[in-house]
Amino acid sequence: MKAATPSGPACAAEAGSRFALLNDRRFWLAFAFLVTLLGFPRSMLTEWMTRTGEVYSTTHPGGGDFVVFWIASRMLLEGHLSGLFDPGEFSRYILDLYGSDFGVRWLYPPHFLFFLAPLGLFPYLVAYGLFMGGSLAAFLFVAARVWGDRSIAVWLLIAPVTALGILIGQTSFIVGTLFVGAIYLWDERPILAGILLGLLTVKPQFGVLIPLVLLLERRFLVIAVATTTATALISASILAFGIEPWRAFLFGLQDPTGAILLSERDAFLSVQMTVYGAARYFGLDFAAAAGLQGMSALFAVCSLIYVTLSSAPRGAKAAMLVTATYLTLPYVLYYDLAAPTFVALWLYLGHGRSSRPGIFVSVLLVGVASISFLNGIATTFWHVNVAPVAFLALAVFLISSVRRETPEVSG
Repeated sequence: MKAATPSGPACAAEAGSRFALLNDRRFWLAFAFLVTLLGFPRSMLTEWMTRTGEVYSTTHPGGGDFVVFWIASRMLLEGHLSGLFDPGEFSRYILDLYGSDFGVRWLYPPHFLFFLAPLGLFPYLVAYGLFMGGSLAAFLFVAARVWGDRSIAVWLLIAPVTALGILIGQTSFIVGTLFVGAIYLWDERPILAGILLGLLTVKPQFGVLIPLVLLLERRFLVIAVATTTATALISASILAFGIEPWRAFLFGLQDPTGAILLSERDAFLSVQMTVYGAARYFGLDFAAAAGLQGMSALFAVCSLIYVTLSSAPRGAKAAMLVTATYLTLPYVLYYDLAAPTFVALWLYLGHGRSSRPGIFVSVLLVGVASISFLNGIATTFWHVNVAPVAFLALAVFLISSVRRETPEVSG
């Protein structure tokens, strides 16, 4: 006797349960992150372990760019602060230790030294572990606080930006902590948000558009607290180190800064996430690339004003601020993506929304969260930097969603 086969609703239910995993967006997000980790960061992990390659040399103790912060702490504790802002002396100090200066220079404001000073008391790898572990823990804590539960920490731990940030030893998680914490918390915790913004002045370029939003939204308490915090930090650094480090920072670092912006090395331009970097990588000269970057910044600012003045939900406005910032800056590298990753996860998982984005937008958001890997593929096989395209597409999506869901703009 032939067994009966399910049909109609019963068959659909069985098929739905059979493919429940494939229909779960969390599966595809985890899959994308796994592919990324087994690809791009895995090769860098090999370099880290063997101390080979462009970033990790045989004499470098590991931890990538963290050598800048450790050397700065050592120079401060040994009384060589003036040499920190002298590119030549900074280079000689590293040469004396390692026989190579790795092409890195100190480019940060003096008050950042308050946070780095204790690191020089420890051996390099111990200091590296404390710096990266502490900053990552802070980022995960703030992200969970903003999200409302700790589930976001799991996604951030397996996100590409985390592996890259740890391996390269940069300020990725510090920027993510301060940027995300400030803009997502200034509704309910304006004083805390202002303090975080004041601290963000250690990487001031990432706050370039924040004053505009604060003024448009009339968040005068946040402005006052941020200004007070930044002023206190700067004043304390002048009392501790004198005025000369600030003069050197503001007027004496043009050469290394210019060298970064004018670099024509493919290996460097391929990991820039900006319109300027992509244009230079494509082969355009400085003027043409700067012009395109200016157009991108103008589009970003106009888009940000539109979304900020709309009645869009807070999550959409915060996402637009982050996206506009990354479209405005001419210099952002592939480890600076903590904030965009958080934004992409917020939108992709439908946090605070009644509905989640459709398949095409979901692909875009997963792409933004994995853009360092996708850009690595595009630059390797097609010699095209696609990173800014993802941010432009995200900006267009945010504008269209605001127009669709909140057509009236408030003045």
